[in-house]
Amino acid sequence: MSRFRVSYGDVFEFVGDAGDVVGELRVRHRSPDVSEDRFRRRLAIEMCEWDGGWFYFGDNDSFASSMMAHGMLVELPEVG
Repeated sequence: MSRFRVSYGDVFEFVGDAGDVVGELRVRHRSPDVSEDRFRRRLAIEMCEWDGGWFYFGDNDSFASSMMAHGMLVELPEVG
């Protein structure tokens, strides 16, 4: 497990795998969809409008990779 920083609206950190970012964003979202697939698609649309980039949303790991490519999700170095 690694530590990540998310910069999308708010800036926050979490510990887990990169794909866990979807769950972390879902907890913080004002109106999360019931379906994780629909929520991921909705996030991709929001992020395209916000960042102007492209975001794959077929699964959590692809979505996280897209966020990393645009600098919105960063893996932090281990301390110690």
